[in-house]
Amino acid sequence: GDFWLSKPTGYFMNYKKRAQGMSAEFQGKTLTGNTWSTQNSVALSKGKFNRQMIQGVEANQGPYRLRGAENEPFITILSGTERIYIDGKLLTRGQEFDYTIDYNTSELVFTSRYLITKDTRIVAEFQYADQNYARSLLQSATHYETKKGAFWFNAYSEQDAKNQSLQQDLSSAQKFALAQIGDQLSLAVINSIDSVGYIENQILYQLVDSLGYDSILVFSVDPNLAHFRASFQYVGEHKGNYVFDSYNALGKVYKWVAPQAGVPQGDYSPNRNIITPKQKQMLSSGMNYQVNRLLHIETECAYTTNDKNTFSRLDSNDDQGFSNRSKLVQVIPLKKEEWKSVSLESYVEFEYLSTSFSPIEQYRKVEFDRDWNTRNKNYLGAQRSIYGGLKLSDKQNKSAKIEAQNYSIGTAFSGSRIFSDGNWKQKGWSAVWDASALNSKSNASNA
Repeated sequence: GDFWLSKPTGYFMNYKKRAQGMSAEFQGKTLTGNTWSTQNSVALSKGKFNRQMIQGVEANQGPYRLRGAENEPFITILSGTERIYIDGKLLTRGQEFDYTIDYNTSELVFTSRYLITKDTRIVAEFQYADQNYARSLLQSATHYETKKGAFWFNAYSEQDAKNQSLQQDLSSAQKFALAQIGDQLSLAVINSIDSVGYIENQILYQLVDSLGYDSILVFSVDPNLAHFRASFQYVGEHKGNYVFDSYNALGKVYKWVAPQAGVPQGDYSPNRNIITPKQKQMLSSGMNYQVNRLLHIETECAYTTNDKNTFSRLDSNDDQGFSNRSKLVQVIPLKKEEWKSVSLESYVEFEYLSTSFSPIEQYRKVEFDRDWNTRNKNYLGAQRSIYGGLKLSDKQNKSAKIEAQNYSIGTAFSGSRIFSDGNWKQKGWSAVWDASALNSKSNASNA
């Protein structure tokens, strides 16, 4: 039946999916007292994930339209899958809370609790119904725990069935054309002119020849001539041979304009995009181990596959990616009697992502790219980060942390950062803080 799949144990593997199929969970205990659990699922994925950054408009609470991962303008959001953030804070859905959302029209409206300005940072993560292809989903999560630590292994695969297109009817010639473009998805377009005969309540065109050009679309209402239907796509100024001409009761009408000296004079073309079938997979495995009372180690590796066009074997050299995260935590004993309820930890953490590593969903903090000033910069290269710091905490959930951080993306970006946050109460005083200072440099030519 219908069920939810949620994030398993681990660092890199992150998802919250609605699926339809079969899922089984088992757990048990060994003779030595160790415990284990496993979940395995075979299903059809009910949605496709997208993460969208929205530019706020001054004094405009909405609606803001959500779009698909392929920039589809009209999508249906799967209810309950959305996560909406403003300035890094996760919001609560509801008229009496932070926002409302129309799942059918994919429109987002904010309540008066958050007044939207041009500087408001809005991030929406959601799943939407994708009817281009049937999509299969395989998932496995296994966890084994001992007295000294824990081990886990996770697998996830989501793949479009390229020969089971739903809303797209692809011919053999079109499939062959897709096989020749590799990962250059901007080339996945086809002619949208369709011979349908005369239909009274649709915008139709006749095909004519003019000035040495053939197959030109001319709007017509003549039942003897108006036999062709077409959808027009904006391709950019001086990149198409059609311009918007007028509105009528049925919609927009476009007009052909002759090129000048071989240069197109329009900005629309009778084309439509083809959504290519995709595959996304991840394997992750890790462990945490308590070496002794004061020393703790955690490490995890992950391997991903991200094929943007399964029709084509071209450009497949960048489909696979690798990552690793390792962390060492040392507890520092505090001998004074008044500090017995307080814990002091020192730690160092290293993370590496190869250039082609592609997570299932974003696993980092929603404001990570803003914190490092890399948002919308499109830097390319392997990512490396190393953190080291001290954390002071006690049994009453009070804590204070200071951390030195370094982060780089290939040769395009390098930054160093001092970060501190905390929540502390003592003798009637309370303090909450989150502060950082960043020094970074970038090489725009490598972006």
